[in-house]
Amino acid sequence: MRSRACSGASSSYEDLQDESAGYDDPITLSGASGEFLAQELAKWTKSRSLPASRLSERFVENWELRVASVYDGPFGSFFNFIYDVLQFSSGRDKSCALLQGYAKFASAVLSQPGSESNLMYRGIEDSLSDGRKIFRLFKEHREVYKVRRGMSRFTEGVSESGLMSISAACGVLDMLGHSCSFFYYLGDNLLWAASVGIVRAKEVPRWQRTMWKGGRKNGYVVSLLGGVASIKRKKNLASIWRLVFAVAANLLMLRKALGKLGKEGKEFQGPDDARLFHSLEVVGMAASFRILLSKLGYTQASHSTLGLLAMLAAACGIWSNWRKVLRKHCGTKTFGATLLERRVSICDDVEF
Repeated sequence: MRSRACSGASSSYEDLQDESAGYDDPITLSGASGEFLAQELAKWTKSRSLPASRLSERFVENWELRVASVYDGPFGSFFNFIYDVLQFSSGRDKSCALLQGYAKFASAVLSQPGSESNLMYRGIEDSLSDGRKIFRLFKEHREVYKVRRGMSRFTEGVSESGLMSISAACGVLDMLGHSCSFFYYLGDNLLWAASVGIVRAKEVPRWQRTMWKGGRKNGYVVSLLGGVASIKRKKNLASIWRLVFAVAANLLMLRKALGKLGKEGKEFQGPDDARLFHSLEVVGMAASFRILLSKLGYTQASHSTLGLLAMLAAACGIWSNWRKVLRKHCGTKTFGATLLERRVSICDDVEF
């Protein structure tokens, strides 16, 4: 019986092989070829799955769109502005000056004398005043180059427009202004050296008070210049004279810009309009001039008024510094188009 069953099964399988000899597809146990099922499965799998490269591109597209929608708007404009303002040391100095002026104003207006908040604002003011000295360290060396640059501008102005031209006059004022700046920074750095003990002064530096017992005299350099108070006064006088020359130069340049753009009939040229630039320069310098007059004792001003003037001068300086960074293209950059935008641009350029 077993041999018959096996032989029968063997013969039936051989018969199936003979019957399927004319077909190319493999035979399944169910007797169906499975060709239609394989095609449907392949189509279903292909329609519901993407290659790895396409998946990565879609992820990048979604990620770029989200980043661009969040950052490349008012949110990003604010941080770009802060980045550009802080690009130069002069911008960081003006930003600290703005905070210092606000602390001066707040200590007089927004707090009661002797209160905790009043002492906090005064501490912020003093700390920022000391911290800003680092931005003026060694700046007298830069002024030597700027004096030489003023000489070059004077000779260029004479050769182009004559001796009595605005360009030649601005070159002379540039030389005089930066010469005063040289003495201002030299005096300011000398006062810093005296405050830390590099140059001996009558006042004992903070970190040497435990070792000094009794009186202390000025050193040779401080004595030669008349003492610390005399150095401060000379420094402020140099600063006020440099402002006089700078204001005169900006007024001449403003007059030149008004005449040139007025004849051409040009309207407002945007943030980099020369008339706006020189006007803001004069306003900021006038505020600094008023502060220096108070320091020298020629006029009187309240603590709150000095704070407001300091904030105005710092704001004008921040504006000028920000526009300088943008003109020199050394600040933030415009980011390129996203992957999706580049694809759309390519499709628009294709002619069908």
